[in-house]
Amino acid sequence: MNYIWKEWLEISRGKAFWFFLTLIVVTSFSIFLNAKDLPFEQGFEIFLLLLFEMDIYLIPLLCIFFASFSMIQEKELKTLVMMLAKSDSFGRFLWKKSVAIQFITIATFVVWYLILAIPVKFLFQFHPNHFLYFLVTVIILVLIFNQIGLFLGSVCNTKIQLIGANIFVLFFFLYLYDFILLYFLPKVTYENVKLFSVFYFLHPLHTLRFYLETSMNVFSLDYLSRTMEKFFSFPPLALLAVNISVWVILIFFVSVWLYRKGEQG
Repeated sequence: MNYIWKEWLEISRGKAFWFFLTLIVVTSFSIFLNAKDLPFEQGFEIFLLLLFEMDIYLIPLLCIFFASFSMIQEKELKTLVMMLAKSDSFGRFLWKKSVAIQFITIATFVVWYLILAIPVKFLFQFHPNHFLYFLVTVIILVLIFNQIGLFLGSVCNTKIQLIGANIFVLFFFLYLYDFILLYFLPKVTYENVKLFSVFYFLHPLHTLRFYLETSMNVFSLDYLSRTMEKFFSFPPLALLAVNISVWVILIFFVSVWLYRKGEQG
């Protein structure tokens, strides 16, 4: 808890955190105001999907930059060196750092969306289970991009390097990955569509959208063609588990390995 409090004091002192938080609050509320004319019965699900579409652009940006700059700051202020000098391994330090960053950012988003749910409850037919599915997608989205940000902060040595790496990673997840998939799309057949599906759902934004839409019964898996049935043959929860394993757990161990390798080099 002491480390979480330390991280909160450092993050809350910066104006950038409050700027991005204000941006999320304002954009969320603007979506709420624009959704007032939606039907009472189906409006809640549409509103959650609109919020999610906003989140896939804002949350990666917020999490990657704050997590990575929090890590590079530990290097620049030499606090990382002091912690490691106290016989603390980099793996244990990164674990504490990850828990603190994840707790603060997840708590911030969850609290805000719980507050937002109060007026939404009076505007639409509120489904608690659908709202819970939405919160799960937000939490996993924050988990993944926080860990990617911590990875970038641990492998970069200067802020210039870090800014370039952050921009490239954001461009990769928001645009480049889909361009690569579009390049291979004409070559997809019934025989290899499952392999294409693996790479498609290895993208966390695709998996989270698929999970949210199927959980809220917005996207139906009935009456699909044979090819599409094969494409969507993986259970959403299994895809979530794979993405968490790759983009959170594996990235954590790769961060530790690369840092140790850099020390030895």
